[in-house]
Amino acid sequence: MSRRPLNDAMDPRALTARWVIRGTLTLETAMHLGGEKTERVDMSVLRDLRDGKPLLPGTTFAGALRDALADRLAGYGQKEPAEVAVLFGAARGDDEGSQSPLIVFDAFGEFPEQSGIEIRDGVAISPATGVAEDHKKYDFEVLPAGTVFPVRVDLLLPAPSIRNGESPPEEKALLERLAEALDAFTHGENAFGARRSRGLGRVRTLWAARRFDFGSKDGWLEWILSDHKNPFTANPDQPCIRNAIEVAAPDELKPLGFLRDARSRVVIELDLGIVHDILIRSPGTDPGAADVSHMRSGGVPILPGTSLGGVMRAQALRIARLVRTQQSDAEIWIDRLFGPRFEGPRPPTGQKPYASRLRVGEARIEGSQCQRQTRVAIDRFTQGAVDTALFDEQTEVGGRAVVRLELRDPREGELGLVLLVVKDLLDGVVPVGGTSSVGRGVLRGSAIITWPESNGSPQEPARSAKVEARKAPTGEASAEIDKAILAFHAASPIRKEGSGENQSSNGRKGA
Repeated sequence: MSRRPLNDAMDPRALTARWVIRGTLTLETAMHLGGEKTERVDMSVLRDLRDGKPLLPGTTFAGALRDALADRLAGYGQKEPAEVAVLFGAARGDDEGSQSPLIVFDAFGEFPEQSGIEIRDGVAISPATGVAEDHKKYDFEVLPAGTVFPVRVDLLLPAPSIRNGESPPEEKALLERLAEALDAFTHGENAFGARRSRGLGRVRTLWAARRFDFGSKDGWLEWILSDHKNPFTANPDQPCIRNAIEVAAPDELKPLGFLRDARSRVVIELDLGIVHDILIRSPGTDPGAADVSHMRSGGVPILPGTSLGGVMRAQALRIARLVRTQQSDAEIWIDRLFGPRFEGPRPPTGQKPYASRLRVGEARIEGSQCQRQTRVAIDRFTQGAVDTALFDEQTEVGGRAVVRLELRDPREGELGLVLLVVKDLLDGVVPVGGTSSVGRGVLRGSAIITWPESNGSPQEPARSAKVEARKAPTGEASAEIDKAILAFHAASPIRKEGSGENQSSNGRKGA
């Protein structure tokens, strides 16, 4: 019998080695991996049909890894470089591309103790009135912070092609690319799932790795006799993926090199203190709970990125309208920075939505205390209590939150607009959350603005500056603060061009 009974059959994939990389992926913030609409919520999360456990599909994780590597090598939203396809296989629609040497498995999550799926509600706030817009209310499920996914990625090292003698990519080069992709989801920098631009889906991961050598009989037997669901028993304990790989790598593969970093971004870390109390409403599920409670995730009070991002957008629009009166381009600045808004459930014909380039993180509130108080609605005519209008509120008093902002691909003047918003936030001018008219949601604090090193070059190291409420900026890059704000004031007028002209993506979604 012929070795190839079908002329169009693919060559058998001969292997020289197999890497098995396991990780313990823990959610730092809530995550939404979309499922089908149900009677209870507008957007549910994916679950395993057998036991209801949360599901992280391998396709979702692989797509996030691919985008993260492409962003690092080419910059946010740029055309995917060829190096990415070597690891992840041909892009969609490329019939001539190669098969991916990477296998990314599905993962089933475990909830933190005494926690389960949470429900959040969202609503669009009108920038003109400051109240909720009609027909823009929705509910969605999220996995709580602290949910753990045991993830696994296998890298197959191919031998030269039997058919045409092609040389496979070098093992070290593949490992360096894989390490860069996995590193994006190691230290809490990147996220995946829905609403990543507003802080959901941020993760940290511990790693362990094992290399099975198929160049010898003993190596093959070691792999064949292992438990294929769990080929090695060492628990992931390395906070650095490169260290985990180098521990298992032969000497000729060490040390792993670092790839170029083509990303353009400015990172702002806000240290915010709650002056009095704060109330960001969360749907209640406990019959004994207050009528209105502050939002929690994994049992811990949080400052959600959706609320902070909405407040920042509204304040940015006010500032832009004031500063850019003569140029009449305030709304274009806001759409270009935060993404466009539109009426109705879908964008108008010809207009393509795109995500905000200002990433606003979600943060835990540390050191706060719960305060439950009873309120009653007052009739404006009689000045007496309104019947059946007695209700309880549970707020968070005091505490601090550290929030990460990331401005991707900053264009001329945009950083200055963001810094003006940050200044108002630090000065307590912009309250966050509900019932701000009675003094709630006032924040004050400081911010550290960092310009990461350019393309990993030691000639252009990271620079930073510190901004505090009612104080002049300090730090080695303090002069950059005034330059950025002046650039916003002096920027040439911008005009809205064809649909999608402000996108920072050319068809590939950012990580």
